Amino acid sequence: TELRANVQMARSSDLQRWTLIEHGGKLHDAMPTLPAWAEPGRTWAPEVIRVAGRYLLYFTARERKSGLQCVGVAHSEEALGPFVSTAAEPLVCQRGQGGTIDASPFRDGDGTLYLYYKNDGNNPSVLKPSRIWVQRLSADGLSLSGTATPLITNTLKWEWRVVESPAMTRAGDGSYVLLFSANHFGWETDQRLSNYAIGYAVCAGPEGPCTKAPENPILTSYFGKRRGCLS
Repeated sequence: TELRANVQMARSSDLQRWTLIEHGGKLHDAMPTLPAWAEPGRTWAPEVIRVAGRYLLYFTARERKSGLQCVGVAHSEEALGPFVSTAAEPLVCQRGQGGTIDASPFRDGDGTLYLYYKNDGNNPSVLKPSRIWVQRLSADGLSLSGTATPLITNTLKWEWRVVESPAMTRAGDGSYVLLFSANHFGWETDQRLSNYAIGYAVCAGPEGPCTKAPENPILTSYFGKRRGCLS
């Protein structure tokens, strides 16, 4: 299949009805040129945040030299792009742990920026635990600082070998809640629906520690919590 856009975009005025942005019958590409380290065809999980008057796009792409999925960051003066990155290396790539995917930025109340991401441990060539990590970002959001801290690991039956897709938020009472997805995104021929599901963890701060909620998963493809379907 021909690659039509590295990063597609859609527009909405009510956050309910969305229309793909096109130009001349072709999809609008928010990042038409990938950085030199990235190989076309496997770019996903874009997340955008506005920092210091411009927009930053965190994305996952395949690293040419390792063949692993890694995380990069690009910038643009406009929300539509074009987002540009001239970086020679990914922003983060945990090559010894299967690569890195699903980057998600978060700005705390004091303005400090953090990046959440997942090591791709369920990569069939690695088969290591998958974890969600957090690391502080520089003030401009273009580089990481300090050390990475693991927040949660796939340890429960309903999670299977996967925890991923992190999103940190601050609740009204000042507590921090980390949303995440788990289990197999697709499904096998003997299954009616995917076992992919959503859970959350309550965290003491943006860098943890975090405790998974006992009522997880809170959202599944099945009606109710049919635990037998999440084995």
